[in-house]
Amino acid sequence: MTVTDPSNAHPVQILVGNRGEHNHGALWSLDGRWIYFIHGKPNSGEMNVWRIRPGTNETPEALTKGLEVGSLAPLDARTLLFVAKADDGSGPWLWALDVDSKQSRRLNSGLAQYTAVSSSADGRRIVAAVANPHASLWTTPIQSDRIAERRDVQPYGPAGVRALTPRLRGDALFYLSALGAGDGLWRFAAGQSTEIWRGSQGALLEPPAISPDGLRAAIVLRKEGRRTLTLMDVDGGAPRSIAASIDVRGSAAWSPDGQWLVVGGVIGSIDNQQEGLFKIPVDGGEPVLLRKGFAVDPDWKGDVIVFGGENIAAASPLLAIRADGHDLPLPDVQMMADKAGPRFLPDGSGVVFMKGSFWAPDFWLFDFASNSVHQLTRISGDTTEGHINSFDVTPDNRLVFDRIVDNSDVVLIIRPAR
Repeated sequence: MTVTDPSNAHPVQILVGNRGEHNHGALWSLDGRWIYFIHGKPNSGEMNVWRIRPGTNETPEALTKGLEVGSLAPLDARTLLFVAKADDGSGPWLWALDVDSKQSRRLNSGLAQYTAVSSSADGRRIVAAVANPHASLWTTPIQSDRIAERRDVQPYGPAGVRALTPRLRGDALFYLSALGAGDGLWRFAAGQSTEIWRGSQGALLEPPAISPDGLRAAIVLRKEGRRTLTLMDVDGGAPRSIAASIDVRGSAAWSPDGQWLVVGGVIGSIDNQQEGLFKIPVDGGEPVLLRKGFAVDPDWKGDVIVFGGENIAAASPLLAIRADGHDLPLPDVQMMADKAGPRFLPDGSGVVFMKGSFWAPDFWLFDFASNSVHQLTRISGDTTEGHINSFDVTPDNRLVFDRIVDNSDVVLIIRPAR
C-alpha cells in the first residue's frame, strides 16, 4: 500500500503484505488520521477490517476478527459501516463498527442482504446495494472433437428455484439453496427436491462433499469465527462435528474407499499455526498432515489428490499430491482463484478447472497423459446470464455448473439530523 500526492511525485510505501495476503477497499478516515482497509487471505473465511496510520512506522491494527468483510464506508469520526456475513455464515448484512471500542453491531434486522455501502462526507446519506440474486444450474457436454459453445448449454436439475454449487453422486444431484437468510443443502432425485440441511441450522459456505456410496455428506459450517466440518447422513440424520481442530479452507473431498476426507485448512493456536492439506479419518482419529502450505478445494481420484494453491493476483496454481503425501509435480497451470477448485474426469485421465475473467470464465482440461492444457468450453461472455461459480462432472462426461446473476437494488438511507 502506497500513499502519494496527486502528482505522484512523492510516493511513500506504508504497507507490504505477506505472500497470499490481500488488501482491499482502502479509504481514509474522515479526519485523515487513518487509512481503513480490508485485509486477509481469500478462502480463509476471514477478510477483516484493519487500519494503519499513514506517515508513521506503526504496525497496522485489526479492528474486527472472524469476519468476511466486503465493503467499507466511514459514517463519522468514530463509526465505520461495513458489509459482512454473520458468524453463522448468513448474510451479508449491514454493520456498524465503533473504531474506538472495536465493537460491531448489525444494523438491519430483516432478510435484506447488503453487498456494498458508501456514505456522504457528513454521514447523513448512506447508499447501499441490496442483493436480489438468482442462481440456476446448467449443463454442457465435454467433447473431444470441438469446444462446446453457448448453443450446447441446457438447463439442468430443479426448475424455478435457487440452486448453486452442484455435486453429483449416482442418480442424485446435491445443491445449495435458500428459503431464508442462509443456504441449506438439498437433494434432487427422481424429479423431487428434498431439503437435507436447513440454512437456519447454519448457512452452508461451500459445496457439500458426498461420500462415494452416496450415503453421507460432509458440509462446511461457520462456528465462532472458524470454518468446521460436519458429517451427516444424506437424509439429514446423525450430524456430528469432525476434525474440529481444523479451521477449514474451501470444500472437502472423500477418498475413493470412503474412509477419509481431505481438506485444506489451518490447525493450532494463533501463535503456533500449521497451514496445510489434511487427511481426516471419518470414523475417528487425528488429522494427518499431507502437505504444508496453503491448500483449498481438493478432489481425490485413485491415489492422486488435486487442489488449488495460494491466490496470487486472482490466480491459483493447480497442485497435486499422492495420497501417501508424496508430491506429484505438474506443469505451471493457473486456475481462477475465488472459484470452485479442480474436478477429476470420471476416468481420472484429466482435471477440469476454470480459467478466464471473473465474470466470464470458461472450462479447461489438464490432461495427465500429454501433460498439456486445452479449452473445453466457450460459453461465457453475456454477463446478463450470470457468472459461473462452481461445477461438477457427471459420470457420462458432462459439465454441470451454476450461473449466478448478482441482481441488486441501489437504496438511499437518509439519517435524521441530531
